[in-house]
Amino acid sequence: DGKWVAFVGYPDGALWRCKLDGTERLRLTPPTLRVYLPRWSPDGTQLAFRAESASLPVKIYTVSADGSGLKQLFSDGRNEADPTWSADGKKIAFGRTALPYESQPKAIHIYDFESGQTSTLPRSEGLFSPRWSPDGRYIAAMSLDSQRLMLFDWERKTWQELARVNASYPSWSSD
Repeated sequence: DGKWVAFVGYPDGALWRCKLDGTERLRLTPPTLRVYLPRWSPDGTQLAFRAESASLPVKIYTVSADGSGLKQLFSDGRNEADPTWSADGKKIAFGRTALPYESQPKAIHIYDFESGQTSTLPRSEGLFSPRWSPDGRYIAAMSLDSQRLMLFDWERKTWQELARVNASYPSWSSD
């Protein structure tokens, strides 16, 4: 609704939200989490983000905008990053971090809130940092070496290379 802003405090790394005039400021995460890349759900009721703590790998969490319902989405021992909401708010796409000591394959994964199931986006091996388009038709992602910007088309179920360039942090325009 454009009436709230979420931000990560520095140096504490906590997730906060407040109204545009600075009122109703509320800390949404405990001191044990250091938050990165918060993303509002399309309906504005919750946020998804990645966070690290001293005792866990980097994980994806969700929390309601009122500060309730903090939830770690996955309990496995793998690192996760870059949550991005589907246009209808029913799914989150995410990638695995590109840490050199992790030997498990990296790919783009889709978590479905209704079923609680996670699937792998077809032919997304070696990609990370997904960003869902506002209309829900596409997912942009980068190759692990950050040398290719890729685009997945949900209607055609195909990937195409948008650019061969050293890139990071793709972002969609609102239209």
